[in-house]
Amino acid sequence: MELFWREGYDRTGVAELERATGVGRKGLYNTYGSKRGLFRESLALYVERAAEHILAPLEAENAGRAEVESILRLLASPNGHLKENRGCLICLTAESEVMRSEHVARCVRGYFQRLRNGFAHALRGASAAGDLGPRHDPEVLGDFLVGTVMGLSAMARARRPRTQIRHYVETALAALD
Repeated sequence: MELFWREGYDRTGVAELERATGVGRKGLYNTYGSKRGLFRESLALYVERAAEHILAPLEAENAGRAEVESILRLLASPNGHLKENRGCLICLTAESEVMRSEHVARCVRGYFQRLRNGFAHALRGASAAGDLGPRHDPEVLGDFLVGTVMGLSAMARARRPRTQIRHYVETALAALD
């Protein structure tokens, strides 16, 4: 997963996969069937981890503004998208040739939909608690925040300065007022 996350599907060759895993080409193909098969497994692992660290807090019963803020700050931290300037594997995959695979495309669309629904759920909680500006629609802001995550990913991969990324997050959070 790490190699695909760092390099993307398109720029990762089988020889690099062999070196990274210590498994020969025959072993990779016997186990996963193809580079795309290994990528699908890697993507599933990434989504599993993202579900635990990003989606679960947003989907929690009592989620609210604090969870939205926490997730955006996490993603903009050295432990999030900024880790080794990798960005988000889902975002990187969305612009890749591998999206021609219906299985991969379904996974990417499903993740973005779940992220959007998670943000909207947390923002409905924030609205009920009086922590969201009264003129805001949680559903519309959910869409906006998915775009924010995608933007953070692009900024991380482009190695933008941390202060610029922090300003981006602060501006996105100010949109909730």
